[in-house]
Amino acid sequence: MSCDNLPANGRRLRGLVDQAVVRAAGVPTGLVDWVAGNVTCPGTMVDRIVPASTPDTIDAARWALGVTDLAAVAAEPYAQWVIEDDFPGGRPGWEHAGAVLTGDAGPWERLKLRTLNGVHSAVAYLGALAGRETIADALEIPHLTDVLRRLIAEDVAASFTPPDGVRVVDYGEQALARFGNPAIRHRTLQVAMDGSQKLPQRILHTIADLRAAGRSARWGALVVAAWLRFALGYADDGRPLPLQDPLAAPIRAALDAGAQSPAGAVDAVFALRDVIPAEVAATTRYAPR
Repeated sequence: MSCDNLPANGRRLRGLVDQAVVRAAGVPTGLVDWVAGNVTCPGTMVDRIVPASTPDTIDAARWALGVTDLAAVAAEPYAQWVIEDDFPGGRPGWEHAGAVLTGDAGPWERLKLRTLNGVHSAVAYLGALAGRETIADALEIPHLTDVLRRLIAEDVAASFTPPDGVRVVDYGEQALARFGNPAIRHRTLQVAMDGSQKLPQRILHTIADLRAAGRSARWGALVVAAWLRFALGYADDGRPLPLQDPLAAPIRAALDAGAQSPAGAVDAVFALRDVIPAEVAATTRYAPR
């Protein structure tokens, strides 16, 4: 059972297991069939905000424990664990400890990625541009929570079918309350890292699904615009912003190539297929003209 925080982690693990068995030298006859019939890889979704550790984290752990723990992390009180109930040999009663057992973790994964993580990225980019150090600080920007609620209600909630019994708007309100916890000093720059890897699942898939349904994604487009503005490398007050991203070089090159106008910059970045899906880039609705 994969506990990695990756989309479709069960299917990814299954593919790796099957690949390893097929390619392994000296595999006994029938092992491939036995694995196929007796081994499962349940998908999971884990959710807990855990900011990067700092010297203050280590100091707090030392004060609490009386020893130095260099691997200490700070975490919010909230935690959720969703597990696909696909265990051929039985399993512990994890539901009695609060885990959610389900036939398909996919809807829970989309709920988290689009609602919690997508809104987290929105706060991070808009907050960093406004010079706010933490996510909780950014939520104090006038009217930002109003914008985030409309992102959730008008774009995210309309883009997918949530798990049974879950209302996306209610889940989004819970996420905003979690973001506002002042004890979790989650830095906007940490959440803003690796945007090219995060935006597809968090925002761009929402935009693509709405577009396929004939709807626009006004607030999702705002988040993409905030990311593009963040990638230029400076906040609204002129202070530098780091672009910590595995695709930083091509993103910066695209922005430089289109620097003559906002529309040129958008077109250049939208041409990066490693970042922007073709179905999103194909529409001119999201580009200035």
